[in-house]
Amino acid sequence: MEAKITYCYSLLLLLLAIVNGHGAWGISIEEEIELESELRIQGIPGLKSITMRPSSFPEPSTDDFPMMSEYEEVGFREGCPLGTVPIRRIPKEDKRRAKAFLKTYSEQLAKDSMQPLEEPGAYFKAEVHTQRKRTSKYYGAQAFLNVYNPKLTTDQQFSRIMMKLRYGPEDSSTSLEVGWAVFPALYNDTFTRLHTFWSVDYHHRSCMDALCMGFVQVSSKIPLGMKISHVSTYLGKQYDLKLTVFKDPKSGHWWLLYGRNSEPVGYWPEDLLGDFTSHITEGKWGGDVYGLFAPLPPMGSGHKFEESRRGGYRSACYIRGIKVQEQLGGKFLDVDEVEIEEREDIPMCYTVEDQGMSSSWGYTIYVGGSGGLCYW
Repeated sequence: MEAKITYCYSLLLLLLAIVNGHGAWGISIEEEIELESELRIQGIPGLKSITMRPSSFPEPSTDDFPMMSEYEEVGFREGCPLGTVPIRRIPKEDKRRAKAFLKTYSEQLAKDSMQPLEEPGAYFKAEVHTQRKRTSKYYGAQAFLNVYNPKLTTDQQFSRIMMKLRYGPEDSSTSLEVGWAVFPALYNDTFTRLHTFWSVDYHHRSCMDALCMGFVQVSSKIPLGMKISHVSTYLGKQYDLKLTVFKDPKSGHWWLLYGRNSEPVGYWPEDLLGDFTSHITEGKWGGDVYGLFAPLPPMGSGHKFEESRRGGYRSACYIRGIKVQEQLGGKFLDVDEVEIEEREDIPMCYTVEDQGMSSSWGYTIYVGGSGGLCYW
């Protein structure tokens, strides 16, 4: 099914490149004018060149932890032909519905109020985050995310496990988020998929995956929105995926890397994310859910840490190897336990358990809960 709705498209059109004499792809003047016009409407500067790889990769860090979980390899085995990239095709009607749904909660996704939101539409988080300080400066974040497939009750819900990078105060922040999601309104199915979200200046502009222009896809194997084939089962086999986001010290672009081999998936251009051109001020790791009506959807495995066996492993959803990049172009380091705070919007239904540092898994947390008829 996935192969039928994911296609290989030429970089010629998708990346909007101008021929520069160094192997870049090009488009006609007419196509460039049309695409630049659409970009201006969205407030996104047009791209004048394409970067296929970061100028440098982050210094290797020690994350070869004992393999208690299977590693999930997302993407096509053979990849797309040379000069093309995989893009998940979204039918016009699905795209219209997804954009309409995005509009209803984009403000809720971007907002960082410590209080649960009122009806209609309840949005809740269970996560840890670095302390928000004026002096905080980070240039990247990294983690291994345990992968599950929480069962939703309606297509007006979603459930996500995410790593989030933010800049700015609560009422005007810019956000970049990566992880996995079950999101029927966006994907028109209930599979677990590789998922991204970005918003600029609170909710002035926002987008998910490749729903609108902004993210530059360079991987021939891994598109945003790709179905994750192997998911963990409660008390059974476990799968996780490693995601890294960092700022390229030369171009200023924010790159998404996938896996232990740091496969470049693509990047968000420097000009797209406004204040992100400098640095980020806060990192977050955890889960969030949205439900238009009760009962609310499950988060993670659908089980809290306190309900779990074996200290949480194989029952609650974990996020391990949590790291940040404190120096531009530097090494990823374990987060400082002193700098980490917890947030639980509705602990009756969703919790986060901060396990701190572990010699085998690095900095680790467990998040999740069953959802249901929550009262707040």
